[in-house]
Amino acid sequence: MKIIINALSGNGDALMFSPALRQLKNKLPDAEIDMLVMFGSVKQMYMNHPSLSNVHFIDFLKQPKLRSLAEVRKLKKKEYDYSVNIYPSNRLEYNIVNSLLGAKTKLSVHYLHTQFSRGEFLNDILVNETAGRHNVLQNIDLASAIAGISEPEAGPMEIFIGNEHAEKADKWLRDVNPEGRPLAGIHAGSAVLKNHINKRWSKDGYIRLVKHLQDAKGCKVLLFGTEADLNLEIKTASGGEAELASTPDFMDSVARMRNCSLFVSNDTAFMHCAAALQLPVVAIFGYTNHKELYPWKTKHIIVRKDLECSPCFYNSPKPASCIFTGADEFKCIRSISSDEVIEAAVKLLDLKQVSR
Repeated sequence: MKIIINALSGNGDALMFSPALRQLKNKLPDAEIDMLVMFGSVKQMYMNHPSLSNVHFIDFLKQPKLRSLAEVRKLKKKEYDYSVNIYPSNRLEYNIVNSLLGAKTKLSVHYLHTQFSRGEFLNDILVNETAGRHNVLQNIDLASAIAGISEPEAGPMEIFIGNEHAEKADKWLRDVNPEGRPLAGIHAGSAVLKNHINKRWSKDGYIRLVKHLQDAKGCKVLLFGTEADLNLEIKTASGGEAELASTPDFMDSVARMRNCSLFVSNDTAFMHCAAALQLPVVAIFGYTNHKELYPWKTKHIIVRKDLECSPCFYNSPKPASCIFTGADEFKCIRSISSDEVIEAAVKLLDLKQVSR
């Protein structure tokens, strides 16, 4: 049997398919399972996954459409039995790609917020989206349509770090943290696509958090993400001790994260990577649904405001928006105090140190 998984979204969404991928391979050990991605960082993240035979990268965003079409047609010649659009993939373009791959059976999700123009009809099997169900379990539902996987079989998310990245990260950590202080990772940024810059908790809040972790808890703070200007501002304003920990190689960041005693993040791919590495996570949520996106199968604390209007963002191509304006716009994230986040971070850090 040949299966291709279309993980055409970003790292966080792609990572939340990893428990389903593991179970597919367990149920179908002789199956050839490939993955199609369009972000280089997703390819890096899955290159060492033992359940995959191949990871195919097509640069849909930057190269000419005719070249992308030719590369999809080349994959079609592999004559897949199943092709699967991971959850969430609620766009016409993803359904077109799934159709063009020409698998005997094409799977995707029937979304609660959808319309005919998104092309769900191009698939053969549609699995119903369930509100409030974690993305990991939505993906288990998809895989179950192929191999009869049940919810209790959904294990943790998985990232496999190669020896080269691990050794390089260990050397870097020895250089920046020769005293062997406890490591605290932070991702203060977020994607900007679809207005998701508004997922970000306040810069001033992160500055106060970094100062507390350094001064009161004796941590070495590592600032992750490609938001170099933001991280530099936080580093400078918090005393200059924090380290900018990310490089253009996504797996460098993941390898450097793995020894952290704590990770604090907005709702981002780095939050999910921290969960996959089984790190204690403080997850700061605004308008996205924490029930669907909380750090999966790791110790965590959710910090959010339970407003009547939240969560208000659902899976669709539409950008995030807010019913409020002015100072109240996106108050779900802006009204979270630094004391709330610091309290959660200290609680998890203390639990981690007691367990050692």
